[in-house]
Amino acid sequence: MAGVVVSALAILIFTAFLTRGYCLTLRNDQTGALLLSRHINDGDVFSVGYIHSVNKSPVTEIYQIRQGKLTLIAVEFETFGAGMPTEPEHGQTLIYLPGGGMRIEGFDRAMDDLRYIIGYTTNHTLALGAEQIALDALDSAGQTIRFSVIRKSFSLTRKTGNFIRD
Repeated sequence: MAGVVVSALAILIFTAFLTRGYCLTLRNDQTGALLLSRHINDGDVFSVGYIHSVNKSPVTEIYQIRQGKLTLIAVEFETFGAGMPTEPEHGQTLIYLPGGGMRIEGFDRAMDDLRYIIGYTTNHTLALGAEQIALDALDSAGQTIRFSVIRKSFSLTRKTGNFIRD
């Protein structure tokens, strides 16, 4: 009996080890073509910055990975105006930034995926760790990019019996 329990526990630990972590993936929303994939952990933060199409000022949307979901946590912007928040909602905080501009924190909006249409003049840029990635370098203007978080896992290949990371 003890051998069965030890074996079951070993299998459970082995399985948990092999399925840890996530990948942030960016795909062309129409074709499904993979444009970018990066390792990301629960709690990691990334942002997408762009020039607002109406008031022509910079906006940065800040996301955190929470339980495998993309969660909007804050937005930074320079001016109030059309398409921008005018005041924080319940549970949110408006902070005036020392260098100018504002930040609203406390959005806590979880989503399975996120889409950005690459603009011709909006300069969408993904900031992930030390990387700054221009979205128009991944695909052409007018295309929609879908951001998703997928659980990383290993699987046993049928041909070779080797483990590979999906």
